[in-house]
Amino acid sequence: MNSTRLAAGSLVLASGLLSSTGVIRAGQSGSAPPQATQDAARFRVGVDAVRIDAVVTDRDGRTVPNLTANDFEVRQDGRLQRVTFAQYMPVASGAPAIAATAAVPAGTAPRHDGPLFPAAETPAPVRPDEIQRTLAVVVDDLGLSFESFQGMQRALHAFVDRELRPADLVAVVRTGGAGGGLQPFTTDHRVLHAVIDGLRWNGQSRNGAEPYDALNQWKTFSGGGPPGGAAGGGPPLMDPDDFAKVNQLRRSSSAAGTLGALNLVVRGTRDLPGRKAIILVSEGFQFLDPTDTRLPDSRVRAALDRVIDQATRAGVVIYSLDARGLQTAGLLASDNLKSKPDGELMETEIRMHAGQRTAFNRDTQEGMAYLAEQTGGFAVLNSNDIAGGLGRITDDVRDYYVIGYSPTDGTFARPGEKPSLHKISIKAKQPGLHVKTRKEFLGVSDPPDIAGPSTPAQQLIHAATSPFAATDIALRATTLPGYSPEKGTFVRALLHIDARPLTFVDSEDGKKTASVDVLGMVFDEDGTEVAHLTTGFSMGLTSEAAQAAVGDGLAYMLRIPIPHAGAYQVRFAVRDQHSGLTGSAGEFVEVSDVAGGAFALSGIVLRSEDSRAAGQSNVPDDISVSPVQALGVYERGTRLSYAYEIYNAVTPVQAATTIWRGSERILAVPPDTLVPPPGNERRFAAAGGVRLGDKLPAGRYVLQIAATKADPQRKGRSSTAVQRVAFDVR
Repeated sequence: MNSTRLAAGSLVLASGLLSSTGVIRAGQSGSAPPQATQDAARFRVGVDAVRIDAVVTDRDGRTVPNLTANDFEVRQDGRLQRVTFAQYMPVASGAPAIAATAAVPAGTAPRHDGPLFPAAETPAPVRPDEIQRTLAVVVDDLGLSFESFQGMQRALHAFVDRELRPADLVAVVRTGGAGGGLQPFTTDHRVLHAVIDGLRWNGQSRNGAEPYDALNQWKTFSGGGPPGGAAGGGPPLMDPDDFAKVNQLRRSSSAAGTLGALNLVVRGTRDLPGRKAIILVSEGFQFLDPTDTRLPDSRVRAALDRVIDQATRAGVVIYSLDARGLQTAGLLASDNLKSKPDGELMETEIRMHAGQRTAFNRDTQEGMAYLAEQTGGFAVLNSNDIAGGLGRITDDVRDYYVIGYSPTDGTFARPGEKPSLHKISIKAKQPGLHVKTRKEFLGVSDPPDIAGPSTPAQQLIHAATSPFAATDIALRATTLPGYSPEKGTFVRALLHIDARPLTFVDSEDGKKTASVDVLGMVFDEDGTEVAHLTTGFSMGLTSEAAQAAVGDGLAYMLRIPIPHAGAYQVRFAVRDQHSGLTGSAGEFVEVSDVAGGAFALSGIVLRSEDSRAAGQSNVPDDISVSPVQALGVYERGTRLSYAYEIYNAVTPVQAATTIWRGSERILAVPPDTLVPPPGNERRFAAAGGVRLGDKLPAGRYVLQIAATKADPQRKGRSSTAVQRVAFDVR
């Protein structure tokens, strides 16, 4: 696997700048944290036994307890197997927790980002052995249209209010990145509502404003003009067949990105307690390539097989829900039904496009159904009641059995052999009983569980690759994309490390010493790791400096070279070398093609205008930050300054600054006209400042800068670039 080496980082204390030292080495000393409790129901594949979970219901749909191994018949690839055990795993039932917003009339979308959301009591802490269900709702923002997104948000709010129980451990995850969408599992419904409110439609989605492309033949195939090219009279800018192939390649790559993100979620749930289920909310993906004799798309098929195999081994059931609801795949209001320029009607084109739309609807639903059925779940399709569909799924996450059997010889591939895919079927011998389980597994034995603590490197990798934060050490990450002619495109990462959990030991020179390992990993849209860094630092501080570090925390900076424009998930983990405690954080970052001439903004450097920040450079490519700035938490009344760079402007730029709390805009600064200085039209710095109100409510805020410039190549057209940075007010 190709990877890009990350630049070395630097450590910032309140007292100044220290260089980082040390790397993570195998066998490095340091005690490990307690390992997570192993879920007894986890699917295991070994040379001596296979264990798989199954739900058994009667004719009325009720789960059936008290069955033994003798009550089941298991077949692998059609051959009867010897069942060695069957263990019943009850999932405690109970009424869903009623949130404070339950009184909101049906069909409305309660807001959870301000005074309209009544305060609720903090739920009591829940131990791992008290968790009954672990649910991850995966919002496929890489595959949702704008039209479906709004209804999906309303349905998720209703799902949290009406369906969840106090012992449900839940996360809301988005496939488009690891920033605000990849949240830790929680039992606090207020947190879930806040995450749902923070979801935004992804402009990189493979679907646009509507679930289906509008019928607009001339704009689609000729680049916006009449037949014969944009200027008329010439050949079309793109042949329709070529356009279809390019569009299918884009959809195929996006679908593989969805499945790659889903695979990360499966890996993150592997060792969590309770009955584990993932709900994929999407508009589906095409499993078959419609441009090539309807054979399976190789890219999507490989990603799909990986997800199914990982879900099988992790004991995770995947359900899917079509967010489009009931669709006729018929004509849309946006369809262009006008005559051709020569007067001929588009009847043939209309019929052809309607048929393609129906086939697209069928194909994308088949992909979702196949994924769910192979892992023991089901797909909710063609229903406008999205919240009700989520309720059907949670009702299905119920009491189950763990069934084990001894596999036949040759089930598992020997070293160097290609593994085979094995089919599984389970029946209950008693009449009238229905068994639902996963359908297949890959004939590769799981590695044996290693006794004792894992290595420091393994602990860091586990913390970084899991989409759910390790919180022993609080870690906050801010990513700032940037560009310079000398260094190319990069992302600067600002990490704030809470120093309170760190272990400071007395050194021979009378100072307090702490040592921390740092791991950075970068994943592309397909979930492939493209960059990896292991580094660390040791610091010797006086007692006073150590106390200051404990109070303010530590700021650590990394520069990450990015070889290509695109969207990336950047994951970080830290580990205290003495105690083995870990912390993790992640961000989703989009990198523009600045070298190729794209109009873009750098990341926004935000700081308070206090004495510690005075005299520091306002140029984002030459910055130093304090721990308070890296944490991004400010008091009411603070005067904030911000700095950023503008790339490839050439002409004057209108820059508008706004501050948002959820979907509410609380501040709008009149736009500034920024003129590129002579000789620096391709890259110049900009800055500004705002003051936080004295009565501003505590919470999360976003400062946004939207820059617009006229396009000199197209009269009357303009280009826009947007950057945002989040901060907290206390």
